[in-house]
Amino acid sequence: MGSVIDYIDCPHCGEEAYNDFYYKSGEEYTNCIHCGYQHSVTIKNRDKNLDELTDDDWEVKESPNPFGVCKIKTKDNLGHSVISLKDENQLNELKLEIEELINNGIEIIGFCLSRFIEGEIKVEYFIGTEDNFN
Repeated sequence: MGSVIDYIDCPHCGEEAYNDFYYKSGEEYTNCIHCGYQHSVTIKNRDKNLDELTDDDWEVKESPNPFGVCKIKTKDNLGHSVISLKDENQLNELKLEIEELINNGIEIIGFCLSRFIEGEIKVEYFIGTEDNFN
């Protein structure tokens, strides 16, 4: 299925977010790696043809005020994982999972939390520094 990726201003923090629009289905995903904002428009009922869909066949989800976003980088990967968080409990669960990965021999070289607080993005590094993500 074809899509068009565009970069837009995040509706939550104003930083650059990416928008992935699937032009054949009309589905759309917006994600911000700076604050954790997410928005999606997806088809709930895949048994219908596109021209038969009604408003009830679409699902809209949004995280308008996310807690933040964690970035995780392991030694042998070129990129890094990004996980949007709803609250501090999810952050604490993720910290435990990272600790377990490390105990099982996975080399984590970068782990940080990025949040939109009082009008600006604030980043807290738990493992590594900004250089580990470049």
